[in-house]
Amino acid sequence: MKHIRGNVYLMKEINRATILSLLHREKAMSRADMAKVTQLSATTVSSLVDELIAEGFIVESGEKSSVGAGRKAISLEISKDKGFVISVGLGNNTFYCTLSNFHSEIVAELTVPAVKGNDQVLQAIFHCISEIVRIAGISDFSQIKGIGIASPGIVDEGSGTISYARYLNLKDFEIIRLLQTRYYNLPIYVMNDTNAAAFAEYYLETSPSVKNVLYVWIYEGVGARFIVNGQVYSGYKGRAGEVALLHDNWFNSTYVLEQARKRAAKHGCPVPQTIEEVVQAYERGEIWIETMMNRSLLFLSRAVAVMMNLFGPQKTILDGWFMTSPKCIQKIHDHLAKFAVDGLYDSNWVTPASLGKRNYVIGVTTMVLHQLFKGKISLT
Repeated sequence: MKHIRGNVYLMKEINRATILSLLHREKAMSRADMAKVTQLSATTVSSLVDELIAEGFIVESGEKSSVGAGRKAISLEISKDKGFVISVGLGNNTFYCTLSNFHSEIVAELTVPAVKGNDQVLQAIFHCISEIVRIAGISDFSQIKGIGIASPGIVDEGSGTISYARYLNLKDFEIIRLLQTRYYNLPIYVMNDTNAAAFAEYYLETSPSVKNVLYVWIYEGVGARFIVNGQVYSGYKGRAGEVALLHDNWFNSTYVLEQARKRAAKHGCPVPQTIEEVVQAYERGEIWIETMMNRSLLFLSRAVAVMMNLFGPQKTILDGWFMTSPKCIQKIHDHLAKFAVDGLYDSNWVTPASLGKRNYVIGVTTMVLHQLFKGKISLT
């Protein structure tokens, strides 16, 4: 009998986590919608929802519009101020820290200059955490339910170690173990920054039916990350997605800006100071930049096509210096259509990223909340 009771308790916890995880992804749903999606009985969903409402984790947010006459369904959502998550994004030039509620809304944020070396970075993170709590006016630290760190370089997420980050001079940095010496009751996650960005764009901006996503990041360098069956695939010790050898020196933003400056000077045109100015000149159709940009976009598209043909994703998300230019995006689509296997290509398969340059911090926040509502972190 004890074994049966244990199984019943386990199933109840799994079902609670299923409801919370679904609400986190969908933002708001009715009881009937949750029963339909989860395939739990209406009685089970109603009982669990009432329990979660009583505990303060779910709130009723008003009536949901419906077709036809009859009683309108009540919309439910996660209680946003039941707890908070702290995230720290380690950039090469600045560290960006946020404190977010259970709706992923940023309550407080802080930016500090980047430092280098294991010890200095650890102290900077300690400072960011204590300072963001002070700025947010949180007096009870038990309201913090998790901490997430996003870092450049090679990150072994399984062991919680930043194996190597060149610009920050980090090596074998056991960040989770070190942070837990002070925050020993808190779950702490560390992610590669591109992994975090990929997860944010996938989880927040694509349909739940999409499970396999390729995310390609093209700025000063090039990186790729994979979402496989709804999970970030990091490879052995975080080494998946290192694709710089795909001739990125022909299309990264540093190369494109350098070549544009040379061509502008040669043609007696104003020399662009930023990659944004180069993209704007191309968008305007200025002749001096056409050949160079077309060549760079060709090599860029070829590299993306190699990744798409190898991985075969449902959706490819492009994040890079070219995203503000409809002309660049259309040129990439045209090339991808030519490089596609058997000529099968739909422009809806490839979309630009939409969460901005700090999507990596949004991503690690989303991951902590995702684990929280899946039941892998204690809510209390």
